[in-house]
Amino acid sequence: MTVENNTSGRMEQAGETKGRSRAAGRRRGSRRPGEQKKHRSAPVLIALLLLLLIGCIGGGYVYVKKYMPTKERADLNEYFDNVAGNNILIYLNQEIVKNDKGYLVIGRYQNGQVYLPFDWVIGTLNRRFYWASDVKQLFYSEPEETIKISEGDPAQDGAQAFFWDGKDLFLNVTLVSQYTDIRYHAHTDQTNKRIFIFDNDTPEKQATLKGKESVRVLGGVKSPVLTDLAKGDTVTVLETLENWSKVSTNDGYIGYLRNKKLSEITEVTPEDNFTAPVFKHILREDGSKVVMGFHQITTAAGNATFDTVTANAGPMNVIAPTWFVLTTSEGDFLSYASEDYVSKAHAKGYQVWATVNNFDSGKIDTSVLLPNSALREQLINGLISTAQQVGIDGLNIDFEQIPQSLGRDYVQFMRELSIACRKAGIILSVDCYVPYNYNSYYDIGELGTFCDYVVIMCYDEHYSGGEEGSVASISYTDRGIQEALKNIAPEQIIIAVPFYTRVWITQNGKTTSDAMGIKQAKEWVTSKGIELKWDETTGQNYGEIQDGDSVKKVWMEDEDSLNLKIKHIREAGVGGVAAWKLGQEPTGFWDILNLNMQEIPEPGANG
Repeated sequence: MTVENNTSGRMEQAGETKGRSRAAGRRRGSRRPGEQKKHRSAPVLIALLLLLLIGCIGGGYVYVKKYMPTKERADLNEYFDNVAGNNILIYLNQEIVKNDKGYLVIGRYQNGQVYLPFDWVIGTLNRRFYWASDVKQLFYSEPEETIKISEGDPAQDGAQAFFWDGKDLFLNVTLVSQYTDIRYHAHTDQTNKRIFIFDNDTPEKQATLKGKESVRVLGGVKSPVLTDLAKGDTVTVLETLENWSKVSTNDGYIGYLRNKKLSEITEVTPEDNFTAPVFKHILREDGSKVVMGFHQITTAAGNATFDTVTANAGPMNVIAPTWFVLTTSEGDFLSYASEDYVSKAHAKGYQVWATVNNFDSGKIDTSVLLPNSALREQLINGLISTAQQVGIDGLNIDFEQIPQSLGRDYVQFMRELSIACRKAGIILSVDCYVPYNYNSYYDIGELGTFCDYVVIMCYDEHYSGGEEGSVASISYTDRGIQEALKNIAPEQIIIAVPFYTRVWITQNGKTTSDAMGIKQAKEWVTSKGIELKWDETTGQNYGEIQDGDSVKKVWMEDEDSLNLKIKHIREAGVGGVAAWKLGQEPTGFWDILNLNMQEIPEPGANG
């Protein structure tokens, strides 16, 4: 019994011990099924949260890097082409100015004022400024006077009008604006000085900022900042893109703004307070067209041919005798002027416009005369005095072979002469070549402003010593007409046609030519039995002949070619026609030239 009881007790004791061990085990951290799984998931969640946080930080960084506007400031020295100090960058109509070689045109800042380079001013803004290097003065010609400004003289703002830096001449922008239709605003309170000049009154597109915003070098929020604007600031819109606009600011920057920051664009026409001078021209009082004949006179005895050369010139109303010939490079001249001649011309209803030339007495060095202010004045006074003494109605200036280097001096001479003529009541006309780029320095536009008439010499298209061809094809005449109309009022234009042609002679591979008056050329064609045929290209009758060992060719100036020219001249509505020269024309030619006759004569029968 006892044994059994002990055994039973040990069994119970062992069970209790086992139970306590399990309970102790549970107390020491034993898990239920599923609790262990949950515990393993926590690190994963933490890792995911960390990854998400890193992703957000990275995404934010990318967003900031890509989309947030930068506050980086632009390098203004680089932006303004390293123009700094007392140099001034020039903008014209919102574009940086460069010369024809691509170099910047730079102004100067001196004594609180902006100065512009003289060469750029006369080449771009106002060609009427003239530097008289012989007297170190700046000239500016107006209708009634030539204003002369000496070094140290003030402009309207009281500052020095111009200065010479030892190499270049600079004009005070205030002086330039006094005589030139421009607007400008300068920004000189910064290292990078600049001036914005406008020479047109084209309406501007303007917009107002809806809020503060930065103007950037390029379109894009990552482009560096040029300047900061506030709500309500106004900008000029130069170009509108999809999301950005190119703008010009009031503080002197050109950059880009976001479209969403701009109000609706409006057009504003700039104020123009400039009053241009009025040039009055002496035209024919009865409103008739000029029909002018040049009368070549090389000696005083030539005046006696007046009756002969005008016998068949009924419709002519102006005669231009070649009376004044420059004889020295200092402007001395020979005069064949005759009061008796003037009286005869007036009796026939002609005005007398005496021609002044620089070639009949040999080569004249115009580089001595034209740049010299005193010599120009001396010549002008002499011409005006002589014209008044003999009752001449007008002067006709025929200065040829002027080199480009003297172009501005020549035009200044014509300005000064026009002022003297206007005061004396003398008509002033000037002879010019058919305009091409190579002779553009004759500046027919400026001559048309100052002179009463500009005569376009539509002849010598092909000349002695050059290639053979027409003296005056219809295309050459048309060019003279159209180029003149681009620059001069129609009523001031006179188209000069030839009363001569050339016979071109080719012998042993060498080509020469003989000039012939039309009357003489017609006789020559008849005597040689040459058959003429109409050439549509030149608008003339053409013929050629084998004459011994030479080939002779002629592009005839005759009734047919002249009728065609006059038809085009009439259609252009210009102020007149002229012919070189009296005495070379067959009977009836002046009837063709009569622009004051309403009905156009029928073409001749030669074509």
